[in-house]
Amino acid sequence: MKNFFTVCIALVCSGLFAQAQDVKFAQYVIDTLCSPYYGGRGYVDHGDIRASKFIANQFSLAQLDPVVGDDFYHNFRLNVNTFPGVVKITRNKGELSTGHDFIVAPNCKSIKETDQTVVFVHEQRLLDKKMFKHLLKTNWSNKVLVLDTLSKDKKVVKRLAKLMKKYPREITLEVHKKLTWGVGRDQSSKRILLKPGVLSDGDKIDIEVEAVFKKSYKARNVVGMIKGTEHPDSFIIVTGHYDHLGKMGQDCYIPGANDNASGIAMILDLMHYYRQHPPAFSIVFIGFAGEEAGLVGSYHFVKEMKNHLDPNAIRFVVNMDLMGSGQEGIMAVNGANLTKEYALLESINEEHKFLPQTKKRSQSANSDHYFFSEVGIPAFFFYLMGPYNHYHDVDDSAENLRLEKKAYDGSFNLIRYYIDALMRG
Repeated sequence: MKNFFTVCIALVCSGLFAQAQDVKFAQYVIDTLCSPYYGGRGYVDHGDIRASKFIANQFSLAQLDPVVGDDFYHNFRLNVNTFPGVVKITRNKGELSTGHDFIVAPNCKSIKETDQTVVFVHEQRLLDKKMFKHLLKTNWSNKVLVLDTLSKDKKVVKRLAKLMKKYPREITLEVHKKLTWGVGRDQSSKRILLKPGVLSDGDKIDIEVEAVFKKSYKARNVVGMIKGTEHPDSFIIVTGHYDHLGKMGQDCYIPGANDNASGIAMILDLMHYYRQHPPAFSIVFIGFAGEEAGLVGSYHFVKEMKNHLDPNAIRFVVNMDLMGSGQEGIMAVNGANLTKEYALLESINEEHKFLPQTKKRSQSANSDHYFFSEVGIPAFFFYLMGPYNHYHDVDDSAENLRLEKKAYDGSFNLIRYYIDALMRG
């Protein structure tokens, strides 16, 4: 009896007995996973492993069954580039802000350069004959080249190629209107991306980047199941990736609120619902790692899936990524290929008016549904459409992503109704 009450208290604390489509719980998940403790859920300070423990704890509190072995983890390895130490650019006017003023390329090597003069290369300098000749004769000792938003004009491209043959250094800086980061799987460049206006021609700068390449880094998916009441050997799989881009030095991390703390929040909320309303089919919930590194976690899971689940018994895969908006509707990637399944989604939304619209796209290798589809398992990648624009940058934060109840409830109910319809069909 004591154990029963202990479990009940734990479930109440975890939000399990809250009402379905609990936007407050979903916001709590986003706020938690985007906090500094998780460091952007990347590979510095084991932010990804910390996030996996949070999800596994939620699975445990909800009393899900393990699918792989005796715990909720499915392990795999990957090579990944990381930036665990100093990442900074100091100019004669002060230090630039990492993540806001500049980012390093994901595959950047370590850099240690002092007292460098920046030389901007823009179209005028390439197209003006006299200026171009001067560039070709430049002594690049203690100078670094800055490529400033160049066009695809044939003459510009040709002259830039000629200049780069003369440029003796590996390090380059590039001006980009939007600083969009990623995950590197190797070390093959010394590129730095700058926000417009943060440096001027002739500025003196110091650059320091500590890059550490981690070979065969151990990562893990998180997998749990609620067994079906009528067809326990038939499966719906509900997935989303929990990893993000992690840290760029010790003082900057990319939180990944919409991408994809929002998807994990929806998954855990659906888990709560189906724990309260036992499903006819077994539902497998998966938080994938390594998505940002190239769908690595889902690749390994699908590759080894037959050791844990019968692929022929999987009715459908619902993958959720970028689930923080919804004010403008929902997109079903693969919906143009799976016409019958998309028609079901569309009819549910037309009947209940959960969201303003449903839209469809063709198959694409842009999220964790992809490898399921490649082995013949029907799968959709759902993402929500709305005014939220932050993507792969420091501003994709919990502070900026505040869930709108109407849009969240609508998207939750549309997906839940869809899963229920799949189990009836």
